[in-house]
Amino acid sequence: MESSSAAKAFLLSTSYRDNRGRFEIALYGKTEDGVPIKVIIDGFRPLFFVPRQTPPAFTSAASERKALPMKSLDHQEVDCLYFPTYRECARTAESLRASGVPVYESDINPVDRFLMERGVRGGFRVEGRIEYRGSHCYAYNPRIRGYGVSVDLTVMAIDIETNVSTGEIYSIACAGKSKKTFIRGELIEHPEMVACPNERQLLQVFFEHIGREDPDIIIGWNVIDFDLSVIQSRCDELSVPFLLGRANTARVLPSSGNHRFAVVRVQGRVVLDVPTMLRAQFYNFESYSLDNVAEQVLGKAKLISQTGAEKIAEIDRLFSEDKKALAEYNLEDSQLTLDIFKKTGILQNAVARSKLSGHLLDRLGGSVAAFDFLYLPALHRKGYVAKNTIDAERSDRLLPGGYVMDSVPGLHENVLLLDFKSLYPSLIMTFRIDPLGLHSESKSRVRGPAGPSFATDQTLLPGIIENLMQARAEAKKRRNPHLSQAVKILMNSFYGVLGTPGCRFFSYDLASTITETGRCILKMTSKYIEEHFGKKVIYGDTDSLFILLGSQAQGNAQATGKEIVSEVNGWLTAELKKVYGVEPALELEFETHFRHFFMPTVRGGTQGSKKRYCGAIENQNGDLQLMFKGLESARTDWTQLSREFQHELYMRIFRNQPVEDYIQRTIQRVRSGEVDEMLVYRKKINKPLSQYVGTAPPHVQAARLLDVQPRAISYYITVEGPQPVEKRHAPLDYDHYITAQIQPIAESILESKGLDFESIVTGQQDLFG
Repeated sequence: MESSSAAKAFLLSTSYRDNRGRFEIALYGKTEDGVPIKVIIDGFRPLFFVPRQTPPAFTSAASERKALPMKSLDHQEVDCLYFPTYRECARTAESLRASGVPVYESDINPVDRFLMERGVRGGFRVEGRIEYRGSHCYAYNPRIRGYGVSVDLTVMAIDIETNVSTGEIYSIACAGKSKKTFIRGELIEHPEMVACPNERQLLQVFFEHIGREDPDIIIGWNVIDFDLSVIQSRCDELSVPFLLGRANTARVLPSSGNHRFAVVRVQGRVVLDVPTMLRAQFYNFESYSLDNVAEQVLGKAKLISQTGAEKIAEIDRLFSEDKKALAEYNLEDSQLTLDIFKKTGILQNAVARSKLSGHLLDRLGGSVAAFDFLYLPALHRKGYVAKNTIDAERSDRLLPGGYVMDSVPGLHENVLLLDFKSLYPSLIMTFRIDPLGLHSESKSRVRGPAGPSFATDQTLLPGIIENLMQARAEAKKRRNPHLSQAVKILMNSFYGVLGTPGCRFFSYDLASTITETGRCILKMTSKYIEEHFGKKVIYGDTDSLFILLGSQAQGNAQATGKEIVSEVNGWLTAELKKVYGVEPALELEFETHFRHFFMPTVRGGTQGSKKRYCGAIENQNGDLQLMFKGLESARTDWTQLSREFQHELYMRIFRNQPVEDYIQRTIQRVRSGEVDEMLVYRKKINKPLSQYVGTAPPHVQAARLLDVQPRAISYYITVEGPQPVEKRHAPLDYDHYITAQIQPIAESILESKGLDFESIVTGQQDLFG
């Protein structure tokens, strides 16, 4: 047994419990030397705050009550209550609230409080006696401080194949340091395949493999809701210990009122679901099936590409007739999952986010918690405590949204897109918008073009944002896109946090000040551009302005855009200094030059639409790249034909080419059956089919025709209604596809060219014979 006095590690998971009358925290991490570490702390006491005038009899359960030089944001002096156990802490807080006594910060998770007050964001330093036992190390009540570390984390992808009818597991595949498939049945002579005589032994050897490889992170495709939930269910059925964690304790908790999806608790490891992480990191795919994402990201097609009932039948057949092929297929799924995980940088993004927000790697969303993690320690250092979330301000008033201008519909030539860089964070910095600054009694204040005034010498959020902006600039300088993206997401979440009643700092005045000030800035800038440059602003949305240059500006559009940006930034800086006495952090940027731009009208009207447009960017070779926003091709529930039709139609119109023949030919191809494979609808099913009551949507009607409910459905609209691809027996309803897919796309842009869809179609009567 060796020992040392210090180590640096990255935090993987945490747990806490009351143990023999003391509160105990366990931290699990991985050291810079690649050694798993477990840290036990039982000297930290759960705590919260109460007003100083609270009678001592109300707080007798506390092990200590200490008067601190702190007060609430409504300027009440407070005492801190410390408790030996979390149970006593929670019980006392509940009792005080029931008696009408205000409590402060009693709803903060005690482990989060321990970590945030020590600045632990991902990395931490352990100082104290550290014992090495075998391949792991342990520390008891060491000194913990946040510390920047870089650690190599090991990953294992798992995937299972099952008998859908009985729930039994056929095989489990693992791809990590090595590749293995554990499968029930006779011996298979293959170095990557292990045959097990029964399901019980299959589970046991799988857990033994987990123990040997000892991964820091376990990943999979729907791994929590499906793979691990099934494995745990079979372990319970067969009395096999569910040994997934490093501390031999793990549990999958099914979805409930508190959890929309199943969650997994694993001590010492992290479990990440790959499709969930892709969504959280703003990857966008038409379908999040492994087949589709593998093809999009890796350019690989799977061995078995069927879906639904066909795939289930094929898996059952392979288990009966060709176990080696089943094992290869199972292993392929786990390897593809691992390859996608690496290619998309999921882990690097999650680590960067953890180092910024303090979140564990598997914690998604949680913008409110991230705000608390950054803001509360700074607030405490200023001598203030915060309300419980349940006691935050309430308001029935709807918060104003970002400014969205009336648009000028039609086809336009040479349109510039100009954006304010991180508008809301920049406004917070410029006008010192801040929860503490709002409530501070300081006389030194600033008032912007909208909302209340804020203290200039008692603000925290502007400094936090400034540090994040510097971190993003440094990340860009070092060409670290993962950290840059993490900073951007975190900064931009702060307005949303302050505007939600789920935040303890929610204030209608504070949140509305940000959006109202943004509206003022956008209006001021739009007016200045039109008056100073004589250019028409044809649309504006939250932080963006669209400037029309016209057909004569093709050769110098970019130069004009940069000139406008430079002059606006200089004017705006001087104007805000003069009028409001602030140092502006606002910066307008030249984003894009659209060679062609289309803004549709509101459906059925003449007024320009909002948040819907298409722009064409021209490269050096004269080729066009289309950028859609809010129009049909961006919708994931439209068919492949509709997207291809829209793309080609817009290209032809932007190039001033005839479109009548193309529209007629497309309709002819639909009616002839030539493009049937492009008419498939795809839709996820988010809840049990039995929960859809009344008139069910088409994808649910189709799913009810299958023997087993799928996670996603591929279906056609037929003359007999929606039918799944696997069980379609009726002819397709071609009239539906023409009127519901082709016609809306065509009509949205044809009017701008003086054309009419019905006239184009009826000019070819022979198509409808």
